[in-house]
Amino acid sequence: LRAIAKQAEAEREKRSRIIIADGELQASKKMAEAAEFYEKVPAALRLRELQTLAEIAREKNLIVVPGGDFGKVAGIAKAVNKKPVE
Repeated sequence: LRAIAKQAEAEREKRSRIIIADGELQASKKMAEAAEFYEKVPAALRLRELQTLAEIAREKNLIVVPGGDFGKVAGIAKAVNKKPVE
């Protein structure tokens, strides 16, 4: 009976590892797609960076002042048909 239980546990562990590995493979493919997209559209990468900073600031109750050219951010906002923040 113990041998059967150990075998069943080993089988569950095997399935679990396969599921995790499949998830990691899918995630890596999506990251590769995103990298290609960001390479083609650098403004999208900058917007993603700003979004990430905003999320971190919100979670940690911080004020984050990103470096860089805010004129570019305004240009990006215009490019997506939104009024830039003055």
